[in-house]
Amino acid sequence: MSVIMTETAGADADTRAQARERAEVLGIPYFERQGSLEYMTKLTGTDCFLIYEKNGPVYRAGSSFYRYHIGSAALRLLQLKKTGYDRLCSLLPETRPLSVLDATFGMGGDSAVISWFLGSHGRVTALECEPVLWEIGQYGLRHWKGEPDVETALRRILLKKESFQKFLRSAEPRSFDVVYFDTMFKIPVDRSDNMKAFRQAACTDSLSEEVLSDAVRAARRRVIVKERPFSSLFKNPLFQTVHRRRGQSTAYGVIDL
Repeated sequence: MSVIMTETAGADADTRAQARERAEVLGIPYFERQGSLEYMTKLTGTDCFLIYEKNGPVYRAGSSFYRYHIGSAALRLLQLKKTGYDRLCSLLPETRPLSVLDATFGMGGDSAVISWFLGSHGRVTALECEPVLWEIGQYGLRHWKGEPDVETALRRILLKKESFQKFLRSAEPRSFDVVYFDTMFKIPVDRSDNMKAFRQAACTDSLSEEVLSDAVRAARRRVIVKERPFSSLFKNPLFQTVHRRRGQSTAYGVIDL
């Protein structure tokens, strides 16, 4: 995937300067905006653009686009506030304070929900290896506006630009209470047009035996993996429990330590 950094049409000098600066930080080529995206595609040979606008970066791949939003996390947070229950949060150990490594940040929904759930009694560190998603994610965590309690939860998340393979390989033993994975499913749950740009930019690395072993070493209490209910990953004897639910397209495998 070849990605070009540019700015929105008619951008002011500050936005152009920001696009140039962020392109250098991310190590991707920058082209000053000239006309429509169709023209930019002919000019650059790609239809994948990270576009800086006044309200932050947007990734466009062909006709689909992705910008930061909390997505389905908003509904989960509503449920949490009403009932105190969330499937993923119910699997977290009850001890506090609790440190959680979200090894696969992606759209950031799980990090947002966990951070809100833990409040000041925990911390969430998240990893994102893809430069486009890291850029959109770190901007969103710092600038998203909405309910004050959700804003606070987002600001507490520390997002690192690193692959989970590299990070876990060098992590100190027992450095997080929980290590969590939600790798991109090989069979998509959400096939909507809005997800096309995100899926094109996302990391689709699977969990190898080595990665699981490193996660077990880095975790003090638990490793949690979200996958499809029929995933062959859950045949690994490391998983003591797999939480499936009728009618749900996802399941959680748990390794207790």
